[in-house]
Amino acid sequence: MPIPLHLAFLFLANIAALLSGFMLGMSVHETIRPSLTDILQVKEVVFIVFGMVPAALALLVTGFVFRNLIVGRCPKCGGRAIYHASRKKKAIFGGSNKVPITYHCEECGYVHRTRIYPASPMNHH
Repeated sequence: MPIPLHLAFLFLANIAALLSGFMLGMSVHETIRPSLTDILQVKEVVFIVFGMVPAALALLVTGFVFRNLIVGRCPKCGGRAIYHASRKKKAIFGGSNKVPITYHCEECGYVHRTRIYPASPMNHH
């Protein structure tokens, strides 16, 4: 799929994964609540164990799917372009440079640089 469409679907899938993972975990908690120990009844523990952990796992699965199964299409050759998240790269004289989201083509080796820096949305180049 074209890279802009892949990015849009990835963004929507990440939101859906976070929400559904959290809601599914909390539903499981409500279902098994009578058989849980007292520590697993504490609000903060419930939030982390049955809310945040399933949400994070769902996000990891979504990331795996969008990096390995549902990939972008290279704008140069039409091959499989793999998503690479934005990151900070060490600069030669100290400090760091921000690298935007990139897509790396498995076929021709082309690296497509987007103009999206989700690590710092206020600092575009």
